[in-house]
Amino acid sequence: MSNDVWERAREIRKVAEDGRPLYERIANVLSDAIRSGELADGHRLPTVRELAELLEISATTVVSAYNRLRADGLAIGEVGRGTFVSHSAGAPTVATDRQPLHIPSSSLFVPASTAWRRRALASAETRLRLAFPDAVDLMRGGPDPALLPTTALRRAWRTAADNLTVAELQYPMRVETDPTLVEQLLPRLEADGVAAESGEILITSSTQQLLALVVELLHADRTGTEPVIAAVEEPGYQTAMDTFERGGLHLVGMPLDDEGVRPEGLEAALAKGARLVLFTPRAHSPTGSSWTTERKDELAEVLAAYPDVWIVEDDHFAEASTSKPGSLRNDPRLRARVIYVRSFSKCLAPDLRLAAAVADDEVRSRLSLAKSFADGWTPRTAQRALAALLADPETDRALDLARSTYAARRSSLGALIQERTGGVISPVIGADGLHLWFSLPAGGHAGELVAETARAGFLLAGADPFYVGPGHDRSIRLNAGVAPVEVTVGVAQALADALRHLPSRSEMVLTP
Repeated sequence: MSNDVWERAREIRKVAEDGRPLYERIANVLSDAIRSGELADGHRLPTVRELAELLEISATTVVSAYNRLRADGLAIGEVGRGTFVSHSAGAPTVATDRQPLHIPSSSLFVPASTAWRRRALASAETRLRLAFPDAVDLMRGGPDPALLPTTALRRAWRTAADNLTVAELQYPMRVETDPTLVEQLLPRLEADGVAAESGEILITSSTQQLLALVVELLHADRTGTEPVIAAVEEPGYQTAMDTFERGGLHLVGMPLDDEGVRPEGLEAALAKGARLVLFTPRAHSPTGSSWTTERKDELAEVLAAYPDVWIVEDDHFAEASTSKPGSLRNDPRLRARVIYVRSFSKCLAPDLRLAAAVADDEVRSRLSLAKSFADGWTPRTAQRALAALLADPETDRALDLARSTYAARRSSLGALIQERTGGVISPVIGADGLHLWFSLPAGGHAGELVAETARAGFLLAGADPFYVGPGHDRSIRLNAGVAPVEVTVGVAQALADALRHLPSRSEMVLTP
């Protein structure tokens, strides 16, 4: 291990507390050394006892630091051998001054065996909550509970329960989508420009389950020994990336602008051999970008030249969206291989755990068979409750309020942040969704800004978990959808104050 790394780790104890525990600050020193290449792939790290003695800290602190490296996909423990720099860390990553949505596509990323993005987000939130228990949590990606149609949902469950028969509690003879739910979904799909027929709808327990089923089918169709590659938006939906990697897929990123995936980025990913492409047509998480009709058509032209590529559209914010870009299913050249999935967690209730997938008959049948071996079927009672909820006029009134409220909060908070920071931070004000995503100025460090804003009473999320590979520390995600007026001024001022307190990192620091 480099003496420079040792010395930097020792010096951490002499630096003033910044709200983060000692183990996390030591882990950051080691992770910087790994990402820069100073600690190479396969390098054996000191034992817990060795490092504890050298740094004059407790063994517990060392264990916690090593656990953090493992959670971030930067180290791996081998029983009886020790802790090693993880091969999943990949090549050294150098921070640049790129804008958050105009970034080059990542190189192919070999999957780690753990869901490191979800673990990294959860670990960061847990640490910040413990250190700042009274802070307003703007890290999470959930909706504002006050804007969910709770009264209508209670009524919907009563309706489903009141009409329940004993026979319907038995194993079904056939696994079919409940017709009352199909009746409610078809007009909503049509209004959003999504081509669908009643026999093409499959209900899954979540978008995540649908993605896992798609991975299973891709492996079933695999020939030879080449890895199965999925193209994902970057930055993008961290749970989808973890799900794909857990299923053995390799990832390649597609760069974005404020209209979604750029056609040249899609072309580059397909040229690398991607067999699956995941899109978010509107209210992209975390950036808020949405397709225009023109962009959708440009993507269709690229995809038409790759007839063996599967396409998944994740329409996670459909019920509260302000845009209607349509679907690639409407293009006859693509329809047979497009799977459109519409979930309801962000708009109706996260605990509802239902998503509607639309696919041509052959693909739908294969997905249904795969689901039958996963969890059998989605409960008919839950399907009927969702149908009753969608049929209730109060639901649409609640969705109208949520739609306008989320749009107003994103717009006002984004403008206020830009004003309070003198334009140094410029949020990407997309058309839709819950989040604001913004980049830091040259020399900025997301970890330091997150610590400063947490101290001021607001929890934000750093960028790393939203990328294909680790090493991104120049952007921040903020859930504006859960930030009412009284929070807006506070978080904007906290960001402005944090920028003034951050040390300058405009010069590259070199070590011999």
